[in-house]
Amino acid sequence: MAQVKAALTVQVDGRALTPKQALAVLTLYLEGTQRAAARKLGLSAPVINRHLRQVEAKVGAPIMSCGPRGTELNELGERIAKEQMVLQGKLREREHLVVGCTPLSEGRLLQALNAVDPLGEAQLVISEDRYNVTEFQAGMLDLVLLDDPLFAYELDGDMEEVGRDNLLHFHRGNEYARYRFGPQRLGFQYLDSLDQEYRVVRTYSSLSALLRSGYSHFVSESLLMGKGRLPRGADASLPYSLICVYRSSVTGTEELMRALRPDQRG
Repeated sequence: MAQVKAALTVQVDGRALTPKQALAVLTLYLEGTQRAAARKLGLSAPVINRHLRQVEAKVGAPIMSCGPRGTELNELGERIAKEQMVLQGKLREREHLVVGCTPLSEGRLLQALNAVDPLGEAQLVISEDRYNVTEFQAGMLDLVLLDDPLFAYELDGDMEEVGRDNLLHFHRGNEYARYRFGPQRLGFQYLDSLDQEYRVVRTYSSLSALLRSGYSHFVSESLLMGKGRLPRGADASLPYSLICVYRSSVTGTEELMRALRPDQRG
C-alpha cells in the first residue's frame, strides 16, 4: 500500500506534491465535483483537472474514479486530501481559540463566549455542521457545537451533552423539504423506522421560506421559539441531545465548556 504522509508538504511514497496539487485534491474532496472545486479555487475546470492528473503522474497511481456525480476521489485520493487537511491545521497559528457553531446554536455559544472571553479574542465560525465537522477534523477548530448529534461519533475529540431540544415533524404529504440546519438526519431516520414513503424535493436555507413552502419538514423547537413562533400542529416531537465536541488539550476549551453546561448558563 502506498505511504501517504505530511511533512511541509503532503508526500506519497516520498514524492512531494506541490501546494497547488495538494489543494486541488483537498478541494475536490470537500466540494464533491471538479466543477465545484474549480469554482471554489477560482480556476477553470481544465486547470484543476491538470493539477489532479499531475498528482496521478507523480504518485504513479490513479487518485480518481467515475462515480454517480462524475469524477470523484478513490481511496488513495481521499487519503491525500485528509493528510492535506491535517497539514493545514498544523500550520495554522493558534494564538486564540477557534470555535464553531451553526445559526441554530449561535445564541448558546455567544452567551458562553460572553462569559469567558471579555476581550473578544476567540475566533468564531458560523456555518453548517458538515463544514464545521470537516474543519474540526482538519484541526482548524478547537470546539464545535453541533446541531446533529450523529456527527459527534465521526469526530476524534472530547464529547459532552450541553442541552436538549426537540425536533418537530410537520407532515403535509409525502414530499419533504430539508432545512439546512438542525438534526435533519434524525428526522428522516424516524421516517425510515416507520417505513413511510417520502421524497426530499429541495433544501431551504430560510426558515420562513420553509414554513411557507407547503412541504412536510422537520425543524427544531428552540428555533421556532427563538423566532417568536409557537410550535403548533406538529405531528411528532423527537427529543435529541445538543452535543459539543472539543479538544481538552487546547487552552481555554475547558473554561468555555464550563460556561456551556446547562447549570452554568444564566
